[in-house]
Amino acid sequence: MGTRVRLWKWRRNPLRRRSDVLETWAGLIAAIVIVLGAPAAGWATGSLVNGALQHTVRAQRSERSVVPALVLKAGPREIALTDPDSGQVRQERRNAVARWTAPDGTKITGPVHIPVNKGKGDTVRIWIDRQGRAMPAPLDPAAAATHAALAGMGAFVVATVLLLVARQMLLWQLMRRRLAEWEREWEAAGQDWGRAGRA
Repeated sequence: MGTRVRLWKWRRNPLRRRSDVLETWAGLIAAIVIVLGAPAAGWATGSLVNGALQHTVRAQRSERSVVPALVLKAGPREIALTDPDSGQVRQERRNAVARWTAPDGTKITGPVHIPVNKGKGDTVRIWIDRQGRAMPAPLDPAAAATHAALAGMGAFVVATVLLLVARQMLLWQLMRRRLAEWEREWEAAGQDWGRAGRA
């Protein structure tokens, strides 16, 4: 029954108005745009974000290297993230002071994070930049791909919502035009109301 009611707008019918046809076409076009456009927006956003993040991964890996560091002093246990952008899970770590050798041969002493099972006198591996400064681990390629996928899904949802809102606003405008048209026709018909058959 519901399908027959929807299809009457497509058939020639004396009750069908121009606004009915516009509403039907608007619904069809909006459905096509949502089905094709929202996934395309999500895919394009995910691809762009993934490209940018993978470039960051390559840049970080080219600028950072792993070196051994001698732990001079270990602090109390604490929960710390080695890199908020890496997507690594929280691990039990501790602050420490360590000494390592920079790429130019300079000995550097500074704060680092070390595993909780390491202490004074142990050797740990840390990431450093070209100047020898301790750095977080580079962004992991898999984590970058996950962030890109989430960005793509977010773009898909936002595009879908915006298209649905735009479609609804268009339908409201068409309904207002239809009601105004009915009002004009009713006023025109009302002038002759009850005069049928009068001479």
